[in-house]
Amino acid sequence: MREADDLCSGPAYLEGVAFFMRQAEAASRAREAAARLLGAEPDDVALTQNTTHGINLGVGSISWERGDEVVSVTTEHPGCLAPLHALRSRFGVELKLLEPPVTAEKVSGAMTAKTRLVALSHVDWTTGEVLPLEEICTLSRERGVLTLVDGAQSVGNIPVNTPETGADMYAFTGHKWLLGPEGMGGLYVRPDCRVPSPNLGYLSLADPKSFDADGDYELHPGARRFEASTTSPALAAGFAASLEAARERGEAGFEEMRRRASLLVDRLSSLPRVTLRTPRPARTGLVSFEVEGIPAQQVAERLLEQKFVLRFIPEPNHYVRASVHLFNPDGELEALAGAVAEL
Repeated sequence: MREADDLCSGPAYLEGVAFFMRQAEAASRAREAAARLLGAEPDDVALTQNTTHGINLGVGSISWERGDEVVSVTTEHPGCLAPLHALRSRFGVELKLLEPPVTAEKVSGAMTAKTRLVALSHVDWTTGEVLPLEEICTLSRERGVLTLVDGAQSVGNIPVNTPETGADMYAFTGHKWLLGPEGMGGLYVRPDCRVPSPNLGYLSLADPKSFDADGDYELHPGARRFEASTTSPALAAGFAASLEAARERGEAGFEEMRRRASLLVDRLSSLPRVTLRTPRPARTGLVSFEVEGIPAQQVAERLLEQKFVLRFIPEPNHYVRASVHLFNPDGELEALAGAVAEL
C-alpha cells in the first residue's frame, strides 16, 4: 500500500495534477473571454481548434438521411463547403447553393420541407459582404431549420452578438481578426439548441468522477458537450488574451478598421483599370478587387515582391483580397494603392 500511496503523491503525479489545473483554468478563461466578446454565456461556448473544426462539429450533430437538404452559398469557404459536399456523397443529402448577393428571400425560396440546415458565413470571405444573418436565422427557425454560421471573417472584424444573430451554432477562430494563436477557436451553441455532440470524451462529462462503464453518466448540458479531450493551456491562454484585447478595443476599434478599409477602397476605386468587388461603404476590413488584364494570382505575386501580402481568391471569382487591420497605418495603405497603380 505504501508504494501505491507514493505513486499518488510523488512528483510526477503532482505535476500531472498541476497541469490539469492549468489546463482547466486556461480553458475556463478562454470560454469566459469568448462569451464576453460575443454577448453570450460561458456555458454556450465550446473550445475548438478553428472555424472548420466547429463547422464539422455542427454538421456532424445532425442525424442525416437520404433526401435531406442543405442550403448554402457558392462563395462559401472550403472549410464550410467540403463538409457539406461530404454529406452528399455519404448520405445522399442534396446541397442547394445560392449565388450572391445572399438575401433572406433567396434562402427562404430555396427551402423545402426536406431542408435540415442552412450553413453560411456571416461575412463573405471573397468580398467582405456582411450577410443579413438575423433575418436568415429568424426565417430558418420559423421553418424549423437549423442554422450553422461560419464566423471566420466576422469575429474580431465586426461587432458580433451571437444570441442576437439567432444562429443555432456559430463557429469562429482565434488566428485571424482576433490576432490570436493558431490551433484554437470556438463554437457557440444556442442554449435551447439540443443537438447531440459528435465529439465525446472525458471533457464532455458533466462530472468526470461519475463516469460509469455502463453509460450511467451525464454530459455537459451546454456547448461544452462538444469538447472531448485535452487542449493546450498555452493556446487557450493566448486565445483568451486575444479575445480580451478585442473586447478592450471595442466599437472604436471596429470603426477605425472600417475607416482604414474605406481609405484603401477609395484609393483603389480611383484607378482606371481596377474593379472593386467589395461593397461600399466598407463594413469590414476585407477589400477585394480585380486588375484588368492580370490574373489575380499574378497580381498577388507581383505585390508580394514589393512586400505587400494579399490573398488571391480562386475560381470562380479571381479576386485579390487585402485584409486591413489596425496594424496597417494609412501610409501603408496609400503605398499599396500606389503599387497596384503601377501594375
